[in-house]
Amino acid sequence: MSIRWLTVQSLQNSQELLAAINTLSIHTKLLLAGKPDEDRAAAADEAKKKLNDFLEQLEQVAGDEQEADQPVLGADPRLRQLARSFIKARSNHRRFRSELVKERLSDVRQLLFSEETDDRRSLVRCLADLRIIIEEHLQADADKMLGRF
Repeated sequence: MSIRWLTVQSLQNSQELLAAINTLSIHTKLLLAGKPDEDRAAAADEAKKKLNDFLEQLEQVAGDEQEADQPVLGADPRLRQLARSFIKARSNHRRFRSELVKERLSDVRQLLFSEETDDRRSLVRCLADLRIIIEEHLQADADKMLGRF
């Protein structure tokens, strides 16, 4: 596959992840405010599944990236780059403060399905940090597509 095609795929995947983050963020904030959000419940469930799958992949690649001195074979290069960005975000505690960068991703994945109020608040913070990381990754992909790298 060409680099350009991988960049296009990464761009599309990032857009889908941002849509899932937005859907779940809105749904969770409405629930925290005590407003039922039955219209968005099915979409929120799909968003949870998409984000859970993504965080599982990210956890695996980020772990491999931290352990390996060489590129991880078989991993999408754009996902590896996103994993590197995530690893850097973990060391930037001034900018990123949620459990996303402080805890294991498996713990964050559990927040997606929790119904506890404190967990929902933590989830909103995690989604905000994840949105920033993905938006920056998306911008890098857009710059590549437009030849501004």
